[in-house]
Amino acid sequence: MVRGLTAALAALALTACTFEESRAQDHQVRSITVQGEGVVTAAPDIAILRFSVRTRGEGAGDAFSANSNQMRSVVDVLKDQGIEPRDLQTDQISLSPVYDQNSRGYQDRTRIVAYEAMNSLTVRLREIETAGAAIDAAVRAGANELQSFRMGFDNPKAMQDEARVAAVKDAKAKAEAMAEAAGASLGDVLTINASSASSPQPMMMRAMAMESDMASPAPIEAGEQQVQVRVTAVFELQ
Repeated sequence: MVRGLTAALAALALTACTFEESRAQDHQVRSITVQGEGVVTAAPDIAILRFSVRTRGEGAGDAFSANSNQMRSVVDVLKDQGIEPRDLQTDQISLSPVYDQNSRGYQDRTRIVAYEAMNSLTVRLREIETAGAAIDAAVRAGANELQSFRMGFDNPKAMQDEARVAAVKDAKAKAEAMAEAAGASLGDVLTINASSASSPQPMMMRAMAMESDMASPAPIEAGEQQVQVRVTAVFELQ
């Protein structure tokens, strides 16, 4: 008798559980998933250059002293161009021996023929139109390598935020159009995820040796750069 009652109660509980699962499935939230894209385009407002001074001397002291004097002249002339000290930063200094080469073109580390000193300076220009004159002045003062040159934005976060807002609006517009086509209406947003965000792509120049007898400042054109953001949004369908 007790065993039969227990079996009946278990069957009733199983039926109730099945009923609850069925009712939960009947009330499952319908949703739509879309991707949105936001793009913001603007002209770069800063330029970042990296100059190097590379010198050689018979002794380590000779090479380093000559290098220091030459770089000091570069820094002074850039300051004369109106560049503030906060926008000038030394980022690398090195001093190394230069070895002789044997008849097979390999270094002969038993014989030092000179020493080479190198000093690199990163320069931030807050007025891109001055880049050509800054390069010309630095080269004439003794910079013999321009290792990199790029343009970008002083505040890229503001552009990224603007692109995110545009991406969300784009996703919502797509979701509304799809819902209407399906004979439904758009409800609340359930989730939003930024699937990717691309920062402004810098314009780069490869490292190159510079001659001190440049005829005129290099022409620099800022052009435009883009910030692109993609989001994935899930909306409720009603």
